[in-house]
Amino acid sequence: MKNKNVLISGGGIAGLTLAYWLKKYGFIPTIVEKYSTLRTEGYKIDIRGVAIDVIKRMGLHDAIFNSRTDIQKALFVDSTGKIVNETTPDLCGVRAEGDLEIVRGDLCEILFKHLGDVECLFDDSIKKITQTEKDVEVELEKNGSRVFDLVVGADGLHSRVRKLAFGAEEQFLRELGLYISFYSIPNFLNLDRVEIEYHANQRFAIAYCTRDSKAKAGFAFPSPHLQFDLSDQNLQKKFLGQAFAKEGWEIPRLLSYMESAPDFYFDCVAQVNMPHWTNGRVALVGDAGYAVSPFAGQGASVALVGAYVLAGELAKAGGDYQLAFKNYEENLLDFVKQNQQLVEMSAALMGGKDVSWFKSVMVQLIQKLFLLLPGRLFEYFKSLGLRKTAKAANAITLKDY
Repeated sequence: MKNKNVLISGGGIAGLTLAYWLKKYGFIPTIVEKYSTLRTEGYKIDIRGVAIDVIKRMGLHDAIFNSRTDIQKALFVDSTGKIVNETTPDLCGVRAEGDLEIVRGDLCEILFKHLGDVECLFDDSIKKITQTEKDVEVELEKNGSRVFDLVVGADGLHSRVRKLAFGAEEQFLRELGLYISFYSIPNFLNLDRVEIEYHANQRFAIAYCTRDSKAKAGFAFPSPHLQFDLSDQNLQKKFLGQAFAKEGWEIPRLLSYMESAPDFYFDCVAQVNMPHWTNGRVALVGDAGYAVSPFAGQGASVALVGAYVLAGELAKAGGDYQLAFKNYEENLLDFVKQNQQLVEMSAALMGGKDVSWFKSVMVQLIQKLFLLLPGRLFEYFKSLGLRKTAKAANAITLKDY
């Protein structure tokens, strides 16, 4: 087989899954990860639809099932703390029967342990990529220059590989005018596998505790014209505090813990839209090439499926990367499009940008109805979201490579 040596930038869900399948098919993957160790923190994520088939084919379904969040109840509260609705965690998370919810870090640990003997260059990153007809020379920050047959960027929304091989981020990032943040908190609400959602004035907050008694808080808010350096954590905390300064329930106390949180996370809500996910001997997988945004709820599943398809097409083509990359894009395109479309109504309800006049009017009507019938509206939109998400999550037929 030709083109066997593959450098994967990023040790997250997409990168670890790709490395597993490439190794299984006889390739020699190497992972380079900018963090010094495997990242085991993170928010809870969902595995749905055909992504469930991917983890079953990897032999990981039982391990992931046994490490699921196991949340038993979902509550919706208003600014006074009054419970306006109670539902199942699956309906709240728009999961169908058989779908799984797991903390991102737990999934990465399972994937990493299952990977076996693969070279991992932690605490390093790609500084330069130089392609030739025969290979790719990669200059690493700490491990010098290395030569590989192929390079795959699995390094997330703000991918360095994408920047080096395809161009500036601004060309491909579609920001939705929304921001999210989450971090660990003490379990002061004494939650036992319960999540509580708070919705008010186009703002969303959640507090939950999983089976391992780890509690987290999460926030989402609109700011279509907010412009600042996303790497400045002090500004991130400032804007988060300002966005929720007038909100009720337990919001002030939740915010008070962000200063001491060891895993504070903040970013824009965005999608990646690109005409192609491959350029020469370089390919992108997962959020790096086609982020669907957290509001779609399908990032992990799309990453799992994307990595499976990319590795499978490379194996099927016997390492003929040009043919494999072409088939990878063709087979995955409609699946990605359908999953990216899931974000539209949620973004509109949250006050994001690029909302049509008609949708804007509908959102205003819905917001008024929420004041009158919050419980019924929550049920309606969660059920609607479940149907749409289930369709998108199954919008591809997996090949047997």
